[in-house]
Formats: sequence, structure tokens, C-alpha cells
Amino acid sequence: MAVVLPPAAAGMMQLLGPWPNIDEDDVRAEGNAARTAQAVSAPAAGGADAAVRGAQQVYRGDSAAMMESTWNRTGAQGGHVAQANQAMRVMPAALDGTASVVSAVKVAAGTQAVFTAVGVAKALAFGGAVGATVATARVLASRQAVRKILREGSEGTGKVIAPIVRRRVTEPMRRILDDLRRPGGTGGPRLATAGGRGAVPVRTSGLRNPSGPRSVEDGIARMGRRNNRDNNRGRGSGGNSRGGGGFFSRNSNQGSRHDGRIHGDPPTSARGMSEAEAKKAEEMLKKSIKARKAEEDRKGYEVGHAERIRREERALKDLQDSIRRKQYDSTPDTSSSGGTYNSGSSQASADRYPTDAEWEQQKKNRRW
Repeated sequence: MAVVLPPAAAGMMQLLGPWPNIDEDDVRAEGNAARTAQAVSAPAAGGADAAVRGAQQVYRGDSAAMMESTWNRTGAQGGHVAQANQAMRVMPAALDGTASVVSAVKVAAGTQAVFTAVGVAKALAFGGAVGATVATARVLASRQAVRKILREGSEGTGKVIAPIVRRRVTEPMRRILDDLRRPGGTGGPRLATAGGRGAVPVRTSGLRNPSGPRSVEDGIARMGRRNNRDNNRGRGSGGNSRGGGGFFSRNSNQGSRHDGRIHGDPPTSARGMSEAEAKKAEEMLKKSIKARKAEEDRKGYEVGHAERIRREERALKDLQDSIRRKQYDSTPDTSSSGGTYNSGSSQASADRYPTDAEWEQQKKNRRW
């Protein structure tokens, strides 16, 4: 049963020092759980070791030699299993020792609190300045005693029990983890695991062979892209009757009509834009990032979606830096479908969006 400070001494304990707020019964329960786990796992480990050793009597070949080498590092005869069992045998004793130290510290500190409470009551009953002086001196002396008790208790766990746990439990278990190798060795492929961000490898969205689909999945992906483009033409978003598809063109469908998400390459620089358009791009990026994060919270984490958020956040940072440097154009050129580029700038000429006529020619030359 855990040691509990009597209510009469609780107020005095607040004047003497901190009360060890640790339930030693919980510590002992952890020790009993470790002892139970060790008692169950040890026979299972022995049975597994016996089964493998028995199989080695009739198993021959290179794979048998590899299995023997692996089991020698893993089995119950000096391998990982034996080291883990030894660590589990030490852990219950260490936890029981810690619980005993906590109980001893509580008893000693509680005794000082009760002794001081009685002494202070007698001194105050005597009355006068002498009584107050004696009571103060008793409290100060008991405070020093409690401080010494707590220090010795912490040293008992920190300098005696903790090194044993580190040497006999923590370090062996860490070595086991360091020695473990996934199937295929250190250079083998990473296994897909449930949960955890980035645990499942995801194939890139591009085709395996750009010149033509080599699988049903790639064919479906290509048809989906083509259908999406055809549908967008009917909505006036880059079709042949409503003009180009620049980011700021009059018929651009870069943003989602529902939540403000943008698609395609996000703007990263104010070059070729007017100041108003640069501010507009900044607001659209902020809205898109907010919408994508809300979607991630609603539907859960997905690797590709998280990468898109990171791209837009980097683009927003670069765009804001470009705006701070006032890299936008003061006199926009209206010959472009975006209407945002200065024709006298070589950089703008290289980066500008195509005009309507150029866009129509590109569609004729492109193989969809």
C-alpha cells in the first residue's frame, strides 16, 4: 500500500519541502507486469529455439547455412532473444527497488513533518517571542533534514538503480534494436507498414513510359487526363474559343470553384506581374494552402497531398520575398493573354504565358 501523508501533517510538509508525488504501488505493478511477461516469453523463446535447432538437423544447403547464421544472432542461445530475456529478468527487481526507495523517502519525510508539527504546536503554546523563535528554528531545521532525505533518495535511484537499469536493460535492448536488419539486409527494400506518415511508398503520378502506356493503370490515367482537358474546354478554361490558359488569364480555371485550391505550377515570383496581380497571386496561394490543409484534416494524411502543400508553401514564401523586393513590373504589356508582362524585359519574355494565337498553335502541334 502506498504511503500517504496524514492530513494534519500535510500543511507542515508544504513548509518543509516537496512531497514525493509518486505512487509506489504503480511502480510495483509495472514490475509485476514485466515479471509476468518474462515468465510467458521465456518458454516461448525456448520452444522457438528448439524448433529451429531441430529443423537444422534435416535442412541443408546455402539457405540453411544462412538461416543458421541468422538464428545464431537471434536465438535463445546468446542471441537477441536470450539478451531480451535477461533484460526482462532484471527489470522487475529494479522496479521493486525503486518502489522501496520511494516508500522509504516518504516515511522519512512524513516523520519529519509530523515531528515538526508537534514541536511547532508546543512552541506556539508556550507563547511570546521565545515560542515563535523556537517554532521558526524547528521548521528551518526540519527543512534541512527533509532536503537531505530527498537528496539521498534521488542519489539512491540515480547513482545505484539507474546505472544498473542502463547497463543491464537499456543498453542491451538498444543493441538489439541496432543489430536488427529488415529482410534483404541493410540495402533491402523498405517494407510498407500501416500508419505513420510516409510509411507506404507511393509511385509518382507520371507514366512509366512517356511515349505510351504500358499498363492498364497508365492507360486509365492518360484517358482521365484527356477527358479532363476536353471537359475544361467546354467550361471555357483553356479551350479553343475563349483564349489561353495562363494563371491570370480571363478564363483560367487554375483555382477550384468550390474551395479556392489552385492547380498546376504555383507562381513563385512577381516578375512579369503588376503589383495588383502579384498581391492577387499571394492571396490565391494563401487560400489554396488553407483549403488543402482543411482537406487533409478532414480526409487524413496522404503523401502526394502533403507534398503539394509543401510546394505551395515554398512558392508562397518565394512570391512574398519577390513582392518585398518589388520585382513586379510597373508597366504591364497587354499583348499577352495574362496581360502582366513587360515586353522590354528578357526575363519576362522568357517566362511570359503564350498569347491566344500561340496557344492555338501549340494545341495543333501537341500530341494529346
